[in-house]
Amino acid sequence: MESQFDTLKHLGPLTAQAPIAAFCEFDERVWEIYRQLATQHGRITHGSREYLVIRMMHIAELTSNAIRMNATWALTPPAMSLLRDRYEQTVRFSWLVRNPDQNEYQKYERAMLDTVAAIVRRIDPKTIEAEAAARGQPIPTWPTTLTKEQRTKIREWSKMDLETMAKKRDAFPPMTETPLAKESLAQRYGVIYTQFSAVIHYNRFSIEMVHPEQNSAGTHSLSMNAHWPGTLIHQTGWLDMIQCSEACKVGLGQDATIKFESLFLEWLNLSKQLQTA
Repeated sequence: MESQFDTLKHLGPLTAQAPIAAFCEFDERVWEIYRQLATQHGRITHGSREYLVIRMMHIAELTSNAIRMNATWALTPPAMSLLRDRYEQTVRFSWLVRNPDQNEYQKYERAMLDTVAAIVRRIDPKTIEAEAAARGQPIPTWPTTLTKEQRTKIREWSKMDLETMAKKRDAFPPMTETPLAKESLAQRYGVIYTQFSAVIHYNRFSIEMVHPEQNSAGTHSLSMNAHWPGTLIHQTGWLDMIQCSEACKVGLGQDATIKFESLFLEWLNLSKQLQTA
């Protein structure tokens, strides 16, 4: 694996606050465990289940990095939007790796065809023709010629809403008999997904989060409550622990339960700092 982008060198001025600095440093150590085990794993076959997991984790880590960067630069709404995405990533990932029904992986794979078909159907035919001509390739016809049965098949993954998926995921036996493995993802659906979906969709609720606040110069400017950056980074660490621990055990075949449980205890202590800040 290539050397990783050093997130800590690019964080914003809010890291001057001790709790926020601690949350950022903590989350970096969560990912460091995953990266070390991924490096030790050795060669991964293209097209394998492990290759899928590694690519999913790549997107998850980039999203985690972006949350910390946005939050520490006081870019709170973008950080909220990304935390909502990070929650969805963790739910879908955990549903797949915990699910004893391997058909769910096949539904996930087929959903890619549904996405491609939906994109192609909405593109101006002239644009498709020009793109095909530029590449010297024929225009694909399958996205617009799928039968009703084929469309139904590739849409199976999207039939389950995220909250139901989170609840069913929680109902599966935990991977280990440890506190972190027993953490419920469904319990955060309202707090993270529903609340921050309002921010993503620019709902009226999200506007109410913005209010005038007096700054050091004595003037007023619009901002959001000061507790948000630390809270967003703190919750990101929780999601990262869950997904990284499961990725190591299932995706990489390496059990790092003890390391992640130690981090979970540390995270609980950091939670106390957040409550008293």
